[in-house]
Amino acid sequence: MAITHTADTRPKRRRRPPEEARRLVLEAARALLLEKGPQALTLQGVAAAVGMTHGNVTHHFGTSAALHAALVADMAEAMAREAETSVQRLRAGQIGPEAVVAQIFEALSRGGYGRLVAWLAASGEVATLEPFFIAVEHAVTLLRAAEPPGTDPHVRGTGPITFMLLSGALGATLLGPELVRATGLTEEAVARLFVTQMQSMRAT
Repeated sequence: MAITHTADTRPKRRRRPPEEARRLVLEAARALLLEKGPQALTLQGVAAAVGMTHGNVTHHFGTSAALHAALVADMAEAMAREAETSVQRLRAGQIGPEAVVAQIFEALSRGGYGRLVAWLAASGEVATLEPFFIAVEHAVTLLRAAEPPGTDPHVRGTGPITFMLLSGALGATLLGPELVRATGLTEEAVARLFVTQMQSMRAT
């Protein structure tokens, strides 16, 4: 009796280029961050979310800390681009300080970025936040170039204003809705508060 061999008709798994695989992992990590928070960003959790093996994700990122750093860098690049656009529009008189405040709060709240930054800092992974600090420094440098001559950098310059806005935005990202409710404010009132503080610091 002749033995017949049935051809394997199962689709062969396509081997992804490294850059594509990294991009898919980072996209899955962002979605997981937004859905479950930064504590869910483990190699195993991201591997399950993206449909890869733990070994594949480890091959591309090595450790959870490296994955966190890559995610921070990816988000920081987007934040830096948006900050540069806002600075250009502010210089051109197309937007006012209200729009700048809104952009900062939006950049940190979108996709859980602010929660990730605060969580990594609280967890002692400060080294992974270097791309975030570089993006902030870049934005401050751009804004300082537009300051009037003689501006005191320690009182009313871009540095203290940026520090105030980012500190407030990070705090609002972590405790925002609950803190707004506890103080009897609204999100619009909080935004106006930061705008008023920014204008006051510039007028000092």
